[in-house]
Amino acid sequence: MVDEPEVDGDAPLSFADFRRAFYYGDHADMQFKFLDKLEDDEAAGFIAEILHRLGAAFDTGDLGDVREHVQRVQADTYADDPAPQVDDAPFTPFIGDLEEARLALVSAGGVFRRDDDPMGPDGPSQQEALGMIKEFLRGAPTLTGIPVDTPDDALTARHPGYDARTAQRDPGTVFPLAILRELADQGRVRLADTHHTFVGATSQTRLRKEVADAWAQDFVAQEVDGCLLVAT
Repeated sequence: MVDEPEVDGDAPLSFADFRRAFYYGDHADMQFKFLDKLEDDEAAGFIAEILHRLGAAFDTGDLGDVREHVQRVQADTYADDPAPQVDDAPFTPFIGDLEEARLALVSAGGVFRRDDDPMGPDGPSQQEALGMIKEFLRGAPTLTGIPVDTPDDALTARHPGYDARTAQRDPGTVFPLAILRELADQGRVRLADTHHTFVGATSQTRLRKEVADAWAQDFVAQEVDGCLLVAT
């Protein structure tokens, strides 16, 4: 569970709190949450360079340099993350040909069909969800099924842990089902009839102890050979 920075409502926002707010905070944004990992001087240099490149883009109309700068610093920052160490789960190597495997996509990005909101017809908006992070972190996750032929324009996203507007514009950023369909058309993979998403900002204890086994059994019943897991 991530602790949000506590800031006195009457006190000026410090730069450290500002950059941290892009990760589980008031400015939560999937593309810029890596600012939380930077030191103040590194973050200040990153933002200053964005502004310099934006100034040039106003004259040229080309945002390529801005995009390159953001993507490079983002990649460099995450490259420093230590490799995860998992000691309490078995490693099961994949056996067989990938082209013959029946795959299911499972995303923690909170994607769902516009006409099938897992929180009901009056489910919260994305902006409302950002203020419900603690409620989500206490609750058990809900697995949402999405038929394999669902087009991207029928999907949307809601997530309290990041600004899901990018995923709303392009669901493929966290739920690349359209790309998998292209690979399936090329004969490179086989796809299950139904794919799945849930909100990753959830009770990890309840995820492991209450629902993960049932989800796995459901995948077995669907004759799924493997899952492609996508985080945010």
